[in-house]
Parts: sequence; C-alpha cells; structure tokens
Amino acid sequence: MKKLMACLVCTTLMTVALAGCGDGSAKTSAGTSASSESKQSDITIGSVIMNTSGEWFAEVIAGQEAAAKDLGVKFSIVSSDNEVSKEYDNVSTFVSQQVDALCISPLSADASVAAVEAAKEAGVPVVNWNTTVNTETEGFVGVSNYDLGGKTGEYVAEYVKENFPDGCKMAILGNSNYEVGVERCNGFKDKLKDVSGLEIVAEQDAELQEEGLDITEQILTANPDIQLIWAWNQTSLLGCAAALQNAGNQDIIVMGTDMSVELAKDMQSDEVKLQAITTQMPFDIGYQAVENAVKAAKGESIDKEVLIPVKTYTKDKPDELATYIEEHKDLVQ
Repeated sequence: MKKLMACLVCTTLMTVALAGCGDGSAKTSAGTSASSESKQSDITIGSVIMNTSGEWFAEVIAGQEAAAKDLGVKFSIVSSDNEVSKEYDNVSTFVSQQVDALCISPLSADASVAAVEAAKEAGVPVVNWNTTVNTETEGFVGVSNYDLGGKTGEYVAEYVKENFPDGCKMAILGNSNYEVGVERCNGFKDKLKDVSGLEIVAEQDAELQEEGLDITEQILTANPDIQLIWAWNQTSLLGCAAALQNAGNQDIIVMGTDMSVELAKDMQSDEVKLQAITTQMPFDIGYQAVENAVKAAKGESIDKEVLIPVKTYTKDKPDELATYIEEHKDLVQ
C-alpha cells in the first residue's frame, strides 16, 4: 500500500500544464458542460496542498487535476509538507510566477494569514479549501468539520446505547494542532455528552499512520479494558486498525473519519471491528476548489462558502463498501 501511494504521490506532485481538448461535451463533477467557448488556456492556477499523506489527499489532487483538464487551464500543485514556512514560500513562488489564481488548504487559521495576504496584495485571488484562515478569501470549499465529527458522534451515541447497556470505556485519537482537527473532535465529543455510561478514559493526538499505530498500542497497554476507539482522520485510523490487527484484537469497536480503499476492505473483513466511518468527498472538494479558482481568475462571482455533503459508511452495509472500493480502485493501482 505504501509503495503504491508513494508512486501516486510522486506522479501527482509533478508540475503539470494541462490544455483542454475534445468536442466541448465533457462533464464536470457537478454534471455541467464545459464547452470549448469557456476554456481558458491562458489561465494558470496554482495549488498549495498541506501534505500528501494518505489516500484522502491523493483523491483531492485527482479532483483538482480533473477540473483543470476539463476547464482547459494550466495547473501546478505543490506540497507544504505541514510546514508553515514552506507554505509561505510556495505561495510566494506562485506569486512570482504570476499565476492567475490560487487555491490553498491553509495549515493554520492564524499562521497561514501572512501567506494568503501576500497573494492578495499581489492581486492574486485566493480560494481556500478544507481548512479556513483568519483573513478574507474569495471563497471556501469543504465541509463543516464540526458537523463531520458530529455525524460519527451521533452514530457512536446510538451504537453505545444499543450495544453497551452497562457502560462503555472509550479512547480518542484526536488532534489539537489544526483547526480542522480541533473542530472535528469538538463536534464528535459534543454528541456524546448525554450518553449514559460512556466514559472517555484516554485521548491523545495522532496524525500519521505510524503515530496512529504507536498511540493505539500505548493506549491499549495503559487501558486494557478499552471497548471502543474513535480516530479523527484517515491516516490515524489506518494506524489504529493496523495496531488492533497486529495484536489480534477483534473485540474493540473502531470508528473514525475519512474513508479509503484499505479501510473499506478492513470493514469488509473480520480481522478488526471497524464499524463506521464518516467521510468527505475529497474528489469533489478538489474539483470545486479549482473550478472556483478559475471563476475568480476570470473575475466571476463565486459562493463564499461551498459545503460538500458527507456520508457515513457502516460495516452492516457491505454493498455500499463494495461500490466504494470499485469507484476508488484507481487510487491504489
């Protein structure tokens, strides 16, 4: 899996210049027609992505590249590798290259302000996606992360009431570093406040897969009576599932946020009790972000906030899991 993802990341992070072609009947993700008259081959869009860890960001990149191709614009993408200083340098480079618009997932609501304002001061319109920033942009594309976490929280609340009448001890793999993580965790925990007998006995930060694995092992050692674990993002959830499989633990219920093909396959198996995952639609987020950046570059008005729907997948709906795997199989080939 890691080798496959590494190949995908290397491919997608290469700077690309995509020119439109065809008969003008190509369909965008929203089902609209991208006619040859609307193609703008002289427009260049720059994209700054937080990092390339996991299938989620790979799917965002695929959506962005698809939008650029459909709309016939030049497109370049770079990763900030979770470093604010590198994020600023990436934006500065795009400004010096005179891109016509920028789409960015800011690393920090406050620390990323300088980078976004540098672009704006140079006259480059900015569309932010996935995460917000404490300065004005042309528009935001993503989800309410509070609601995203809350959706899984609602499911956990009902699941505990039905399956743990005598109470349940729970652990959280959370995040306190990014606004997106904080909001997601707050939304999740707020839905559990009135669940009788549910006790959160451990809560630690974990972001990448290795951290998810290590932290899960630490939590299990300190709290061997844990019955349920929730992970805030795709990569920490992958690590959590791997830790339980390594331990041969098929009793602990696992739930989380952001689906992947590997996680869908885990849900299909009996090696781990991965019960529910609430996920975004990262391809659509990436597509809409570039689409709105193109509109901004052309001086067209765009919605200040575009919220993409979320969906919860559960272990007891195998047909939906099979469909997800089929539709996303190209991401891991």
